[in-house]
Amino acid sequence: MKSILSIKNLTLKLDDKVFFADFNLEIEENSITSIIAPNRSGKSLLTKLIAGIIPTNSNITVDDIILNRKNVLDYITKIGIVTNDLNQEFLFKKVKDELAFPLLNLGYPEHKINKRVLEIANYFEFTNLLNKQIIKLTTFEKQKLLIALSLIHKPKILILDDAFLELNNEEQSFLLEKLKELTKENLTILNITSKLDTTYLSNRILILNNFKIIKDGTPIEIFSDNDYLKELGFNIPFLIDVSNKLKFYNLIDKVYFDLQELEGVLWK
Repeated sequence: MKSILSIKNLTLKLDDKVFFADFNLEIEENSITSIIAPNRSGKSLLTKLIAGIIPTNSNITVDDIILNRKNVLDYITKIGIVTNDLNQEFLFKKVKDELAFPLLNLGYPEHKINKRVLEIANYFEFTNLLNKQIIKLTTFEKQKLLIALSLIHKPKILILDDAFLELNNEEQSFLLEKLKELTKENLTILNITSKLDTTYLSNRILILNNFKIIKDGTPIEIFSDNDYLKELGFNIPFLIDVSNKLKFYNLIDKVYFDLQELEGVLWK
C-alpha cells in the first residue's frame, strides 16, 4: 500500500529541549490509523507539525508533496484538521456561509460551491442547519460543522486531534461510522487521541509516549493488555475492560469492540 503521510527522521528542538528525536511515521492511504497518547506525550505538537503550524526542516510529505515554504499552500490543501476546540471563532454567522468560504478562497464557481455545501451537509445529516446561526448550534451540531469544514475541499487525509471529547457515545459512533465510509472514497484518517473508545474502527493503533512510538499493532493486539495501558495513564473503556476479564477466565478468546457481538458470543 502507498503511504499518504510520511515523516522521516523528525527532530524538533524548542527552547533547548529536544522533541521527537529521529521520529519516523508512515500512514497508509485509505486507512484509519489511531495514535493514542496520554496527556503531555506529544499529541497536539505532532498535529501542529503535520499541519505545518510549527516549521521543521525534517522531511514530512503528504500525497508526495514535501512540506516546505515553496510547497506549503499545495501541502495544506491535502489536509483537513479537526480539534476539540468547539469555542473557536467562526468567520460567519450562518452555517452555509462558513462552509462556502473555503471553497470561495480556492476559486470555486458559485454553482460548484452550492453543490458541494449541500452534498456534505446531506452526508452528515444537517441540511436543516444550513440557514441556522452557528452560535445557536448544539455541541454535536457544531462538531458536525467542524468536520464538514475540514472535508469541504476534499483533502487526502483528515487529522482528528482529540476531536470527540465533548460528544456522547451515540454522537461519536455516528461520526466515526460516517468517516469510515469515506475511506472508501480516497480519504485517510489519522486519529490522534487519548480517548481509547474512538479507535475501535482503526486498522492500526500506535502508542505515543514521551514523543516516541512505543507500540504498534492492531486494535486487538493493543487492547489485550489492560495493565500496560493503565500504567501509561489511559482510562480503559468498559467494553475493553469486560472483554479482558472474560478472556482471563477463558470465556471468550479475544477482545470485542461491539457490545451486541459480545453478548451474542456469551449467550449463544
